[in-house]
Amino acid sequence: MENKGKMIVMKGEGKTNAADLYTPLSKLPVSSSRFNLTKDQNYWYAYFGDQLVATKKLMRPDLIHLHRLARSVDYYIQAENKIQEKGYNGGLIQTFSNGATNVSAHITIREKMLKEIDELSKHFGFSFLDRKKLKEEKQPDNQLDAFEQLQQALKQSS
Repeated sequence: MENKGKMIVMKGEGKTNAADLYTPLSKLPVSSSRFNLTKDQNYWYAYFGDQLVATKKLMRPDLIHLHRLARSVDYYIQAENKIQEKGYNGGLIQTFSNGATNVSAHITIREKMLKEIDELSKHFGFSFLDRKKLKEEKQPDNQLDAFEQLQQALKQSS
């Protein structure tokens, strides 16, 4: 990444005006090739991304979280499929040659991906409780909005 004045240039990517970083996206950009998402992961990127664009709150800095969410959902589904495919032995537990047992790697992956999905869901406000927490509080008419002032300053300087 190189900061040239008011333009941010990512190597191999297009130029982005610094003021546009915090402007809500009106259209979901194609997933970044740097993340090398699979076909299924691109599906989840578009699935959740389109919903988030419709809220008029998704901004460029959120895209890294959207890429993470797409990948985590895909890994979760793959782990669930393996658990179902293998059943109790091999899917839920693994049995070693000496007879010892442990939870399978698929269960561990499933749990880690659910934790990541829950964390990212909170970021985007996907649950009733999270949306309530993210609800914008009405500011008094005489209160200055520092974020709005920053956006205006960035636009004026570009």
